[in-house]
Amino acid sequence: MKVFRTFIIAVVLCSSGIAFATCDKGKMASTPSSRFTLNGAEAFDRETNLTWRRCSVGTTWKNGKCMGTAKLMSLSEAKEYAKNTGGGWRVPTIEELYGIVEKICSNPAINTEVFPNVRDLGAGALYWSTTKIKEIPSLIYYIDFLSGGADGHTKGFSMAVRLVRSGK
Repeated sequence: MKVFRTFIIAVVLCSSGIAFATCDKGKMASTPSSRFTLNGAEAFDRETNLTWRRCSVGTTWKNGKCMGTAKLMSLSEAKEYAKNTGGGWRVPTIEELYGIVEKICSNPAINTEVFPNVRDLGAGALYWSTTKIKEIPSLIYYIDFLSGGADGHTKGFSMAVRLVRSGK
């Protein structure tokens, strides 16, 4: 019964959106803020020559924060949204998305100064990539920004989206 109660408490805390970020301060950050040029709602990654939207799709940059809740959508909806946004915005590849995982942190596993307001969306902080899993092409890779782990899911599943574009 004790294990069951612990599970219930964990589910309640996670579903409430409460984040308890933990970072290993004894290790060097993989995505230090100094790597990025921040310009309001955008972050240019000088290491990869990519510009990221600092807020998840569905949230809005206001007063130095991402306000609102990330919109969950299928991969085809995410691609259509990016296309309609214009300006070269797109859904990232798994390599690009994994490149902004902060490897010394969890819950969330992302630099929260650069990418604020990443939180549990019910089953983690799952974000689409466009990369198919080679061995199982019906599955597409995604990143869980709570744990920093990658996995795969079908295109119709609903997840969050962070847009990217090449260059400044």
